[in-house]
Amino acid sequence: MKELDVFRYLKKYRTMIIAFSILAGIAFFLAAQLYIQQYTAVTVIEYTGSRAAEGLSPDGSDIDTTEIYATNLVSQAMKELGIDYTEATADGIRMNIHVEPVITQEDLLVQQAKLDNGEKDYEIKPTRYVISFNCGVGNGKEYPRKVLNQILQEYASYYGKNHVNTSLAANPVSDITTKGYDYLEMAEVMDTTLDNITEHLTDKVEWNEEFRSSRTGYGFQDLLDEFEFIREVEVRQLLSEILEGRITKDRDLLLDKYKNRNNNLEISNSAASFEIERIRGIITSYENAMGEFNSGSAALSESDLNEEDRFDSLQNNVLPHVYDDWNRDEDGNWNPVDRTAEYDQLLMKYIEDRTLFEQNLVEKEYNDYIISVFGRAAAVSSEEAQSRIQEEISHLAEKINALQIIYYETNDEYNEYLGAQNIVMLSSVRVTERFPIMIFTILIVIIFGVLGCAGAALFGRIEDFIEYYAFTSKVDGLPNRAKCDQFIAIRERRPIPESFACIVFKLVNLQMENARLGREAGDQLIKDFVEILTSVFVPSDKMFVGNNGAGQYLIFAENLEKEQVNAAMFQISVVLTEKAKECGYFIELQSGFACAGEEKCYYIRELLSTAMKRVGGKRAEKTAKAQADAV
Repeated sequence: MKELDVFRYLKKYRTMIIAFSILAGIAFFLAAQLYIQQYTAVTVIEYTGSRAAEGLSPDGSDIDTTEIYATNLVSQAMKELGIDYTEATADGIRMNIHVEPVITQEDLLVQQAKLDNGEKDYEIKPTRYVISFNCGVGNGKEYPRKVLNQILQEYASYYGKNHVNTSLAANPVSDITTKGYDYLEMAEVMDTTLDNITEHLTDKVEWNEEFRSSRTGYGFQDLLDEFEFIREVEVRQLLSEILEGRITKDRDLLLDKYKNRNNNLEISNSAASFEIERIRGIITSYENAMGEFNSGSAALSESDLNEEDRFDSLQNNVLPHVYDDWNRDEDGNWNPVDRTAEYDQLLMKYIEDRTLFEQNLVEKEYNDYIISVFGRAAAVSSEEAQSRIQEEISHLAEKINALQIIYYETNDEYNEYLGAQNIVMLSSVRVTERFPIMIFTILIVIIFGVLGCAGAALFGRIEDFIEYYAFTSKVDGLPNRAKCDQFIAIRERRPIPESFACIVFKLVNLQMENARLGREAGDQLIKDFVEILTSVFVPSDKMFVGNNGAGQYLIFAENLEKEQVNAAMFQISVVLTEKAKECGYFIELQSGFACAGEEKCYYIRELLSTAMKRVGGKRAEKTAKAQADAV
């Protein structure tokens, strides 16, 4: 049996080992990319508002980082990115967003110092947070970056709108023509709407006069000028036309509306008047009583109350049910009521009620004027007049609505601007891989390469055992007849090349020598012959040398010319003759040779048959006859 030679096995199976390792690496790489790998988009944000260090937003509310991945913001981000719900869901994205505060060692040291000083309620208020978003590889490496960027953009806009910026004015003009208003009422709604819008815009101009939208090209001052022009010029002109022409859909219905308004105003003013007189009386009593109570030196007439009654009047009648006499503070201590604060609140309430009363009077005068104007109007205005006013109202409503849209879009960008001013991204969104797939792939290739080498060594050794016990002649160590048959069977179905040659050797007198010299001597004869034969025809991948049984030996060579065969056979003859003389035995050797190209025979069995026919025939070459000297 062949000796154990690991390198021989590795050389033999090197192609399979390499292919096996590479395929394993490719399979792992694809599986990891499709099923194992995850991408993580990460960035760091910082709240920079004036109260961020206290954990508060500019509006005084607590900073709530859960707003970052609120359902409405995630859904809006998906809409902006065009993400279909078959690809992802809002809840699925939200579950993979994580917000972690950045707490430095300095923060921990400060906290510990505060706790050591007895501040048990001290709490770290981080301003920096790490935002991450995890996802699979199905949508590509850029997918988590785009999603996280968009979510943070939506959050910045939301934060600016809800925690920094003031609210927008409503727009009841958008569907004004469908609400059953008369023409005068439509004009009044426009006027009121524009008044509210200009009030909001005035506040925004004071807040940031320099802001200008890159999307609309408008600043808040530009919008304010536009809306004021529409209100002061176009709406006023519309009102003038309606009043001058007394244009109405239904005079009686319109008059009833304004009369009802006056009735409501009278009821409101009646209540306001009562409240004004009540508060005025309380304030007067308050001032008198407090003066007496504080001085303690005022003379009393017979009609005046005694000291006890006067104190009861102060406590029970001057400011009833406004405040308790004593208030308990956070530490549980009781303190007297601040009467000055009570007095200030009374004055504020008096001013509010008085202002409402005066406004109602002004509005009632306006309603009376409208009633007087339309009291002389026709029951229904002409179709021409109605059509003209309706067209003007529709045109003006469209103009207001279009400008309102620009206002909303400008304000949205302003919210984003405010959010960016109060929330800063300290780093761009970077995407990392969960697993270093390439490194793992290389390791897999190496591991499977090692396993392949081990398998090749084991399989090669098993093959050696099989080859030895099933396909090797035990006497000479050459492939036996079964191996020869196998060799021929593998090649019999395909043509052989022209340079393919077949040589047959036959030990004619092997049995006679076995009988004359004994079995052992006969075996030695065979070994000597095989040694000489394989030294001339060296077995290799292109040279097969086998024992076909009964003293017959086959040689198949892929590249062997006739001259080379003749030279080799002559060499065998000479060496064999010398060996026979030396060992004292006699060898009669016959041979036959056939080359595919020369014989025009391109199938191995036909070539073998041709070579065998020449063994012992006219063209047989008896290459060795030796008679050893008797010892």
